[in-house]
Amino acid sequence: MILVPLMMVSVSLHGDTAQSLYEKSLSQGDVEAARMLRRALELESDSPEIRFRLAFLYHKMNFREEAIEQYQKTLQLDGCHAKSLVNLGNLYSDLDRQGEAAGLYKKAIRCAPDFYAGYYNLALVQSQDRVDLLEKALELKPNHFGSMYLLARTYYGQNESRGLSMLEKACALKGEHVGCLRELGQWYLDSQNLSEAKRTLKRALFLSKHPVERREIRLILQTMDASS
Repeated sequence: MILVPLMMVSVSLHGDTAQSLYEKSLSQGDVEAARMLRRALELESDSPEIRFRLAFLYHKMNFREEAIEQYQKTLQLDGCHAKSLVNLGNLYSDLDRQGEAAGLYKKAIRCAPDFYAGYYNLALVQSQDRVDLLEKALELKPNHFGSMYLLARTYYGQNESRGLSMLEKACALKGEHVGCLRELGQWYLDSQNLSEAKRTLKRALFLSKHPVERREIRLILQTMDASS
């Protein structure tokens, strides 16, 4: 994939303060915002929020090394910057540095025990206590789809009916999530609830935009029809 920078109208930075540049950056496209934030850091290098915002933009634009550097610098300024801890953990997890990622998520939980993201992301990299972590994440953010979806799959391995009930809630929360609907349809099929399986898989087929995925769902439905 080629990352093509946005074409933005250049904004004059002359005479601006670090704070005004930060505020202006919030209404700009990513490339122009990053330019403003780099200028802001020349004026005020010890602002964790400016550094975090720049790190976030680098992360969003997939400049991973730059994002890691700026998250690390943010944490040097504020060791309990919870969003930096979580986002840096995500980058380490993507690099298969799971132990370091888990350590950052645990620190985020210690620093901000009411921030759901620390619990959810720790559950992704640490299988032990996964249920407790996800239940805590949902206690803090009841409508978090990721926690619901992962908890449903975790429950399903232990108690099929409980997992199915949770997946129904997750799919209801994101009614156009094809992956959730397809999995729910397969679970209905596994439990011999054929009418719900067919209804759910037809919905997934209708929403899917991917030819291979559509072909696979269609094949399941054809197999159901042939066996009925």
